[in-house]
Amino acid sequence: MRKTIECDPNVSNFTKSFKNIGYNHYSAILDIIDNSVSAKATKIWIEYTKDSKKSLNVVIADNGCGMDRDGLIEAMRIASSDPTLKRKDSDLGKFGLGMKLASFSQTDKFSVISKTKKQSVCSFTWDLNYIRVEGKWLLQEENLSFLKPKEQGTEVILYDVLEGENIDEVEILSKMRTHISVAYNLIKGVKFYINDKEINPIDPFFSHNIASNHSNIDSIYIDNITLEIQSHQIPHISKLKPKDKRLKNELTEIGMGPGLYIYRKNRLIAWSGWEGLGSNLRINDLFRVAVFCEDNADELFNIEVKKSQISITDKKIRTVLRNTILNYTEIARKPYKKRAQLSLKDVSDLWYLEKNENGKITFELNKKSQAIKLYHKGEIKLTQLLEMIQNTLPYESLMYYLNLNKVDNTEVNKKKIETAKIMFDCGLITDEELKNLKYKYES
Repeated sequence: MRKTIECDPNVSNFTKSFKNIGYNHYSAILDIIDNSVSAKATKIWIEYTKDSKKSLNVVIADNGCGMDRDGLIEAMRIASSDPTLKRKDSDLGKFGLGMKLASFSQTDKFSVISKTKKQSVCSFTWDLNYIRVEGKWLLQEENLSFLKPKEQGTEVILYDVLEGENIDEVEILSKMRTHISVAYNLIKGVKFYINDKEINPIDPFFSHNIASNHSNIDSIYIDNITLEIQSHQIPHISKLKPKDKRLKNELTEIGMGPGLYIYRKNRLIAWSGWEGLGSNLRINDLFRVAVFCEDNADELFNIEVKKSQISITDKKIRTVLRNTILNYTEIARKPYKKRAQLSLKDVSDLWYLEKNENGKITFELNKKSQAIKLYHKGEIKLTQLLEMIQNTLPYESLMYYLNLNKVDNTEVNKKKIETAKIMFDCGLITDEELKNLKYKYES
């Protein structure tokens, strides 16, 4: 039999690593809110208050089922749940780590106060500075009361969060409001408040807008796991009303763009980016793919403790998602294609598009246009013609085809060399400069 010795982790050093486990402020608060949703709360309050130390205290309170003393002790335990066991339908948790690690990522000290309908208030505090001194995981029982008057529920109090003189409280509250609005937009029967102001849900796909487009929901089955997939084309910014434009800007501020939107139990946990399954071309920036799953799909998406990052390594699901993305990419490009076509005819007929046998295109000046005809007749000045050519350059069409890699670069380079020869003949460049340009565009 092998000899063994106890080798406990150094408590002081171990606890100092909590702030570097990958949470940001917003993902941490969302993880704590998940516990309130799991407790079947109908109201959830987030309160930010500044203290004398120029830091913020944050309270996440709910009117959920609450916990008795023994239940709260267990909830304060690190890794209180077995991640391999099936959770209740309303339970957004997984590892039994979320509330604790999310709190520790923001502060060295936090308290939880809770009460069931039939039991009295109980409260406990984790204080990492106290634990470091004692060298043991000692949970402190407190005599705290609810900040919000209610018969039952739970409050998590984070002390001294986001310390410093340059805290932009307005920006923090604004971004937190946006995170909550969009992350829980499909969670029904729950009202959210920040500093007593109710938060309205935000649909990241602007489905109510007549210019939006979406597919039917497709169900797919992978190893007895059901996933639902829906593709969305959000409206072009020009089709949004002022209010929706503001919302679109708010979503952009928190990193929401084209890509996969993963909903776990109707809670949006990850967004934007294609995981190598789609194109990051600018032309696809109206395209989103929503994937709805339950907690039995966690391993397919490698969902980690924070529930805010994914990585898709399963070959089956990668194939399904890749095919879905390819099928709907063309639909999402249609608004840009239409704008690209219109930009060629918007003001004048000075420009046209030439397509070769390989589907590659170049942009040509239309020498048969009305403006050029008038110039040849002497009815307009050269400066006027040049102004029209310059002002009608089809930027949107150029951007569309450049993003699709459809521009015939060989033909473009050929035209540059022809232009260089004309400039040489006119004495505008030297023989050496012409040779350099020919070398540059012929190679």
